[in-house]
Amino acid sequence: MHTNGIHEVAIQYCGCSRAIAPHIQLLCRGFYLASQQIVKTCMTFSLLELLHKLALTSKASTYDFYHALEKLLNNTGISVPKNRYRALFCIIMQWRHLKLLKWGGCAHDPAGAAATCPGELALLCPSCPHPGINLPDNWENAPVEMQ
Repeated sequence: MHTNGIHEVAIQYCGCSRAIAPHIQLLCRGFYLASQQIVKTCMTFSLLELLHKLALTSKASTYDFYHALEKLLNNTGISVPKNRYRALFCIIMQWRHLKLLKWGGCAHDPAGAAATCPGELALLCPSCPHPGINLPDNWENAPVEMQ
């Protein structure tokens, strides 16, 4: 899947003596795989970025996005491609989690994602009071009615 629709393509992996694993070859080329074992479905990084941005800005659902992709190539409803919605949904959830790990500074932790403590990826609420951020100095000493 790409931003311009759902496609079926044949992939030829590098088979030289210095070749890396097939799933790594696809990741290096900008394809995110639904499975690392048997590759049948993959999405481009640009598709995942677009879906992520659309979900954040327009609150578009993954379901609606997928059906819009189906209609890009053929809007007649006659030759609908094999349904890959579940794969897209699983991949976008993984993609969002990986982005959170990256933004939280945990992406390159030697212990892996499992070493991330509960709540470590939570974002601070901008309207809640945080000393040193959005509370004035000596706020504890202010009169009770001002606190």
